[in-house]
Amino acid sequence: MENNKKPFSLKVYAVALFVAIAVLLSVIVALTFKSKYVAFHPDEVARTYADTIVQTGDGYNAYKVSLLSLNEKYGDFIRQQYMYPVIYREAGYKPGDDTKDLKGYNDESYMGEKSKNDNGALQGQVIDTMYDYYVALAASGWDDYDRIFTSYFDKLVEVRKEVFGDDYITDEIMFTALESNVSTYGKTLTGTVDEFDENTGEQISFKSTGAYQTAYGEDYKFTASVKSENDISLDSYKAALDSGYLELVGTTADSIEEVKSYTVEVKDQNNNAVTSADIVVVRIGSSWYVDNSATDTSSLYGFYK
Repeated sequence: MENNKKPFSLKVYAVALFVAIAVLLSVIVALTFKSKYVAFHPDEVARTYADTIVQTGDGYNAYKVSLLSLNEKYGDFIRQQYMYPVIYREAGYKPGDDTKDLKGYNDESYMGEKSKNDNGALQGQVIDTMYDYYVALAASGWDDYDRIFTSYFDKLVEVRKEVFGDDYITDEIMFTALESNVSTYGKTLTGTVDEFDENTGEQISFKSTGAYQTAYGEDYKFTASVKSENDISLDSYKAALDSGYLELVGTTADSIEEVKSYTVEVKDQNNNAVTSADIVVVRIGSSWYVDNSATDTSSLYGFYK
């Protein structure tokens, strides 16, 4: 893979960070809308889950159609289970607690001068420092999301304190760092083009060749489609469920009315199969969700090597 990483520039990071945040917000809105639509079609839920991972190595956003997003609370799930325990670590917070009367490190009293005056450049430095750590964590995929979230946010607290010299941390800071790293990783697979900020003329992206382009050609194209539906016994499936996991995502075995498994196959632009995965989906009410605890997505990462 061609490596075109440019020397660190605070000015570039300040501009790029604000652009990245705007792009990330638009992507989140689009994915949320899409997840609402596909939720009524089990085969499309399975396909979307696999396709999101394959196109940019993005196991993080793939969870938007999984049980972690039950009742459309993926962001709240991450906050309550992984962010608030860090932010309110001295206040005795436990997942699900009301944070209204708790003082955490998101309080402005913890802001040092660098936090108060940062124009995005130092935040960009933190994001850059966290990138290699993120890549190492996600190298084998996102199936073990608990390890990734826990390790990443603990490390982020350390790195941010080194850069800013204070203990200030918010969920916005945490989301921005993680989602920026997820986005950057995706670009190492897809490649990038030269881009310039339309207002300042500052170059915010440099042309690079992605790993997918190296393996499959500059005009590569991956298409994910459902190859087959596989039988699963609902009774056997329920008997094997982890009650602790169900409680974590806010449901019970009795709430699951159907279960299906789909083999999703991925083909390149020449119609050659490059990888596949069996995706387990369940129906709760009228919506279908991927049961990520019963799905192995390891084959959707690293297939291009």
